[in-house]
Amino acid sequence: MYKPLLAATCAAFLLAACADRTQAVVAAASPQTQQPARNFMLFFANDRATLTPDGEAVVHEAATVAKANPGAKVTVAGHADTSGNAAYNMALSQRRAEAVREAMLKDGVSQASVAVVGHGEDALSVSTRDGVREPKNRRVEIIVR
Repeated sequence: MYKPLLAATCAAFLLAACADRTQAVVAAASPQTQQPARNFMLFFANDRATLTPDGEAVVHEAATVAKANPGAKVTVAGHADTSGNAAYNMALSQRRAEAVREAMLKDGVSQASVAVVGHGEDALSVSTRDGVREPKNRRVEIIVR
């Protein structure tokens, strides 16, 4: 008498567990439509953190993309070449990234959506020995996700 009741109870629990699991799998399989990340790059004069006219145009384009995508997250990453010492280059890359961030804010991008990081001479675009002025390494990368 207890065996059929026990079997029915176990079957009910197993079916209930499978139903929850199926819903979880279906929910996890529903991808949200996300725009692919857009990358922008601008360059700086030696030992400078001021935007050039070309750089301002790049920032404006990146800001336009960010504003057109509500909820977009923007990463601004500053870089430097190896012409100064590592500590100086870290600070310079941070100043470059902050200058770009300020330009994006002036262009209407939300302050909360912009993250800033300085890489110094740690992520060179063109590998060089220490003490080399390389224009392609004096840059800021903007990533809009």
